Amino acid sequence: MNAIRIRRQIDSETLHLPELKPLFGKMVEIIVLEDETRSVVHPGTGDWDVAARAAREIKDYDYDALRAQDECDLEHAKDHLP
Repeated sequence: MNAIRIRRQIDSETLHLPELKPLFGKMVEIIVLEDETRSVVHPGTGDWDVAARAAREIKDYDYDALRAQDECDLEHAKDHLP
């Protein structure tokens, strides 16, 4: 069974989903689930003071490892594309 995950905000009763084009004419099961994790956080409601305090409490952060991971991510960013 092939699975396609499509994340969209539903703004109409009529959906246009070009990702499903390869499945035209095939029997499929369509399941719609509300993405609860995304609905919990609302933009602009973050407590930046708490985030800043947490960042100051970090000890022995490995900036070289972060830089190396970023380089690796950039090098392999398009590996999964056809």
